[in-house]
Amino acid sequence: MEALIDPPGGRAGGAVLRAVPEVPSNRETEVRALYEERHAELVRFATFILGDAHAAEDAAQEAFMRVYDAWDRLEDPERAVAYLRATIVNLSRGRHRRRLVAERHQQPLLTLVSSAEDDAIGRVGRSAVLAAVSALPTQQRACVVMRHWLRMSESEIAETLDVSIGSVRTHNKRGIQALQRKLGDFR
Repeated sequence: MEALIDPPGGRAGGAVLRAVPEVPSNRETEVRALYEERHAELVRFATFILGDAHAAEDAAQEAFMRVYDAWDRLEDPERAVAYLRATIVNLSRGRHRRRLVAERHQQPLLTLVSSAEDDAIGRVGRSAVLAAVSALPTQQRACVVMRHWLRMSESEIAETLDVSIGSVRTHNKRGIQALQRKLGDFR
């Protein structure tokens, strides 16, 4: 990479700038050399600790990023490999702790049990039922869905749709009759 600098006696703005190659910092050179020399070894170490090659690669990469950031604070750069190994161990501990917490808070797997609804739909076919319900007029469709799928009471439906309970009963009855004509008796 090159940097543009003002020539001696030049002024910014109107002066001609010349390109000077940037010299990598000591930290960059040393960490790069350490990476090239020890990366494969540390990935193998991390694989042994973590038991997963992909996670090991991530941990090794994270360890090198941390050693790069802390390079100026290292008391003994000769111990950088020990710092890398310790970082990998700490990262694996953190990963293990997060996995345990996630497992502890994981919802139990639910098993699906077929219901009478599923049995009825299974005989007729889900797409046929959905098509038949979709074909109903809006008020009938709303009443049938709220009453039979959402298990709402007639008074709750009446309040929701802002109609009388008698209207709910009429729309529901007509909707069920229309579905029975299309699908047969599925009760």
